Amino acid sequence: MPRNVTAVPLGGRAVTGGVRAIPVGGWAVPGWRVRPVDPTPVLTPGREAAAELPWPPRPRDVGIAVAILVIVVGVIGPATLVGGGAAAAGCLVWWWRRRGAAEAARRQAQLPDGLERLAGALRTGSSLHQALAETGRTMEPPLGPELTGLAVAAGRGRPIAEVVDDWSAARADVGTRLVASAIVLATVLGTAPARALDGVATTLRERLELAAERRALATQARASAVVLAIAPVAFGTLLAGSDPAIGHFLFATPAGWLCLSVGLALDAAGSYWMSRLTKAAGT
Repeated sequence: MPRNVTAVPLGGRAVTGGVRAIPVGGWAVPGWRVRPVDPTPVLTPGREAAAELPWPPRPRDVGIAVAILVIVVGVIGPATLVGGGAAAAGCLVWWWRRRGAAEAARRQAQLPDGLERLAGALRTGSSLHQALAETGRTMEPPLGPELTGLAVAAGRGRPIAEVVDDWSAARADVGTRLVASAIVLATVLGTAPARALDGVATTLRERLELAAERRALATQARASAVVLAIAPVAFGTLLAGSDPAIGHFLFATPAGWLCLSVGLALDAAGSYWMSRLTKAAGT
């Protein structure tokens, strides 16, 4: 049997001696499917790292992890550990949301350019399917791969209007709906589809400029909201650190814990409300 070739029986037939396997491209043996096999598995860096990790973990590794956790709890205390974990989780959620918002803003900024490139490809005589594929190849993520996916889905026989409608429903933002409407309009217009795409691109660019102006005007309001949210916490920390009696009352008595809880809850509610107000003014 040639190297790097595996003969796979079809229909559950057993392998008997004297079977000859032919590589792909040669003649086929009835009842057999020939599949080339790579003797060296390809591992990405992440898979290589995962392959080096023993699973399930060894008892020694589990014991070391438990010992480290006990030492940390004994040194900093359980309350500090829980508070630090909660703060780390909050920072992680904040970072993840900021990352998603930045990616969404970058995608919105790509929409007018993508429509203009699509219109340019249509002017050169390309079909809408070809124009989508060409524009997707020339644009950077995240919009480029999305347009390429639209072209691939349309190339498999689905109507472009249906593919674009599913794409718009998955994104559910105003810019994507306008782009989807422009693409669908380009499928039904027989004379000047590029002109319709250019008009929608101009509208999207004007909307982006207006949103940027609103965000700039709301910058002062956001700065004031941050100061109002941080000031009570900073003032309370300063008082507790400068006067031991106040610190003892706040952190060592039930009434102090109640005051802290109510104050922090009200401060958090006010911060959330001011954030919603400034965000609405900037969008």
